[in-house]
Amino acid sequence: MAADNILKRWSIWVDGIGKAGNAKEYTPPALEVITKDFQAGDMDMPIPIDVGMAGMETSYSIYGVDVTVLPLFGLRQGSRTAVSVRSTYQDLKGNSYDLVEELGGMITKIERDTQDGGDQSDKAMKVTQKLDYYKVVRSGVELIEIDPVNHVRKLGGIDALEGIRALMQLS
Repeated sequence: MAADNILKRWSIWVDGIGKAGNAKEYTPPALEVITKDFQAGDMDMPIPIDVGMAGMETSYSIYGVDVTVLPLFGLRQGSRTAVSVRSTYQDLKGNSYDLVEELGGMITKIERDTQDGGDQSDKAMKVTQKLDYYKVVRSGVELIEIDPVNHVRKLGGIDALEGIRALMQLS
């Protein structure tokens, strides 16, 4: 059915501090598997082989200058910046569904909008964060969990790296 999964509202928390009413935009991380073409001598054409994932990155903009986010820039000894994004989606029957994204990593860039002589109310600071953790849960069902440090890549409840972890005695 068309239009049965429409984004209605969203909010963001950065390092446990809610930004409701101050968040301007959010760009979820792109998920990309890096592949290499493999072709054995008897094969008519190459096939893609999964050789890992590309690095994940997210960005979000917060109106004004957020003094709680500025100090989170860069390497924080023994810590990473945790971000949580909560979204609501609605179908044509009016049923609402939640989507919760948990992200962790390092803030690598903070860019502030240009200050000029016009209306300043829409000025924001854009935060870019390189990720080392990403999890997506919809209505209590885990859809994605990517945790490269702990060798986890779960999609739809199936961990693509579970067998490798077991063979390497990492779990």
